[in-house]
Amino acid sequence: MGIISACGIGKEAFWKNCLEGRSGIDSIQSFDTSAYRSHLGAEARDFNPKDFMPSLKYRRMSRVSRLAVAASIEAIKDAALTVSPQSAPSIGVVLGTGYGSTAQTDEFFVGMLKEGPEGANPSLFPDTVPNAPASQVSIYHGLQGPNTTFSHNEVSGEQALAYAFRLLREDRAQAILAGSVDEMSFVLFHSFSALRALSPRNKHEEGMRPFDRKRNGRVLGEGAGILVLEKESRAKERGAKIYGSLAATASTGSPVGISRYEGGAEQIARAMEKTLRQAGISPDEVDYVSAAANSTRELDRAEAKAIQEVFGGGNRFPVVSSLKGHTGDFCGCGTLRAAALLLSMGGGKIPPTAGLKDPEFDLDHVLDRPRDKKIQYALLNGFSFGGSNVCLLFKNKI
Repeated sequence: MGIISACGIGKEAFWKNCLEGRSGIDSIQSFDTSAYRSHLGAEARDFNPKDFMPSLKYRRMSRVSRLAVAASIEAIKDAALTVSPQSAPSIGVVLGTGYGSTAQTDEFFVGMLKEGPEGANPSLFPDTVPNAPASQVSIYHGLQGPNTTFSHNEVSGEQALAYAFRLLREDRAQAILAGSVDEMSFVLFHSFSALRALSPRNKHEEGMRPFDRKRNGRVLGEGAGILVLEKESRAKERGAKIYGSLAATASTGSPVGISRYEGGAEQIARAMEKTLRQAGISPDEVDYVSAAANSTRELDRAEAKAIQEVFGGGNRFPVVSSLKGHTGDFCGCGTLRAAALLLSMGGGKIPPTAGLKDPEFDLDHVLDRPRDKKIQYALLNGFSFGGSNVCLLFKNKI
């Protein structure tokens, strides 16, 4: 795995801060927010591309591509994966991104509007498309396998992992760099603010509080997470470090408005149930649910209801936590959350839900400090506005 986040650069720093309940959310410094009601964000301030690659490589990349390439470098190193002329055609890249390089796209088109076509900076244009980060990862490492990008709002990363899983099962690649990335830019912040989608949305103080009674909207974040996925037999043959197995995935669609979540939670619950059925396990066997809850009134309530419906009839209830209080909420955070889930499996510790002080829902939340827990099966939930639902079931390597 490779991790670049506001909560830590690199796996060790990221996981240490998660377990200690240290959030990456702070006052935004990269642009002026004085004209807005919202002022918080989770910026990857400690990220410097020169710590990962030569300036000749990164100087023509957008920030979002730099984040993705840096995470891929960390992932390849962590997996001890060798890229050679012989192996390159069998190694693919599948990335998810909600919006790609919004800052560079904004700069390019504003230049065109102000100065006309001749005034637009042509060097900015290649990164105005969402698939640029995946392409840059392939170019940097010389990979020649499948190259795919998912731009699917808040389940972009989850969709990328699910598709990589399918490619491996169909023997269309031997290994996949699967992940997700997004940046926090002024134009994105302005857009979410104009839609009144940011905290604070009510009288309570601004902040990220998944499942809390005082939650009042999301706080934006940024970062990149990339996992090296390959078949277990090949990983063992290479002597690679194995964090866990991706056992099953499933998706459903909710017929809701483009900016809404499914309030009734029927299709959200169905996505979880389909995933468990595909894996051939019962709800009682799930030890941990990494929730998609993002501090919005609508999604948190719907996900809590779905979890209660799916797991409420069993003999035991899974532990539930949300990582978004640590990382902020961004469309490409799915693989960061998957990485944290795998680290929880390996270490037997589940991080607390940062910002959650007064739970509104009857779930087995992780509060204040990490929870020691032996995990055999864990469910990663991904639910997006617009009605896209994706769930992934992970199994411990033991």
